Amino acid sequence: MNAYDATKRIYAISDELSILSKELGAAVKETNRNLIEKQINILENEFFNIKHKLEKINFSAGSL
Repeated sequence: MNAYDATKRIYAISDELSILSKELGAAVKETNRNLIEKQINILENEFFNIKHKLEKINFSAGSL
C-alpha cells in the first residue's frame, strides 16, 4: 500500500468509525453492542497499523 492509498484508507476508516459509533449509541442489546465494539476495535487496530507504517516513510526534500 502506498502513502496515497494508506491516506485514503485512513479517511474511510474514520467514516466507518463514525457510523459504528452512532450504531453503538443506538444499540440496546448487549450482544449487538459487543459485535459493534469488536468491529470498532478491528478498525482502530487497522488505523494505528497504517499510521505506524506512514510514520516510518522517509521523504527526501526532492520528492515533495
